[in-house]
Order: sequence, then structure tokens, then C-alpha cells
Amino acid sequence: MEKHIGYIENGINIDHIPQGNAWYIIKILKLDKSSSQVGIGLNLPSKKFGKKDLIKIENHSISQNEIDSISTFCMGSTLSVIKDFKVIEKKTLELPKKINNIIICPNIRCVSRLYKSQFNSSINHNHKIYVKCYYCEQSFLLNELSEYKLD
Repeated sequence: MEKHIGYIENGINIDHIPQGNAWYIIKILKLDKSSSQVGIGLNLPSKKFGKKDLIKIENHSISQNEIDSISTFCMGSTLSVIKDFKVIEKKTLELPKKINNIIICPNIRCVSRLYKSQFNSSINHNHKIYVKCYYCEQSFLLNELSEYKLD
């Protein structure tokens, strides 16, 4: 028997979020301070990934800046816009070319170290995601970064 989080009448659904990354989306979209009804599924079974996260937000629309921000943490996820219980738009989230105001540069000598920085992103031939700081021009593996400013 398949289990699911309840249906929503109007809003958005973000599915196939890499396991554990829903927390980043909750912070970016400020869902912990939202009055909207939010359904969150963590460590759900997935045929594609083994395990996944899922977020459904009732009566919520999403801006392109928010899409770019959350795509940093859920590249390949599916964003569905729902109206009257029907999916009216569906897209696969892609890694943005520029990542603004999320990553704190790990280079302790970088001028942007105490602030949110701007990074350019790229994927190498081994499908690893790299980000390059706009200010110090150093590159880092995205999955090895640990400092973010999400509020």
C-alpha cells in the first residue's frame, strides 16, 4: 500500500528532493514562519533515488528568485503548480548559473567571508557540482560546503 501526503487544492508541490535537503527549502521559503498549510515528507521511498523528500504548500506561489535558490539544493527535483487539484505546470529544477546570497565562501581570506556571496556554478564531466566565488575566484565542491545563510 502506497502512502502519500494529502492533496492540495491550490499551491505548489516539490517532489524528488534529494534526501535530507528539504530543510534547506523550508528555510529558504521561510515555511517555518508561514501561515500556509505545509506538508513535508522526509525519507520517503523512491524508485529513482531510494529515498527522497517532498514538500507541498497550500495557497503559495513561488518567484523565480526562490526557484533559483531552492534549485541549488534540489537540482533535478520536480516543481508542480497546482490549481483546482490539477497540475497546471510542471518543471524539472535545474542548477542556476549564478547562486546569490546563500553560500558563505569557505575561503577565510575572501572579502565576502562575513556576508552572503555570489557564486557561479558548473557541473564537471563526473556530474559533480562546483561553485566558484565571484570575489576570490576559488572553486569548491557544492556538496562539501557547510556554511549557508538561509534566513
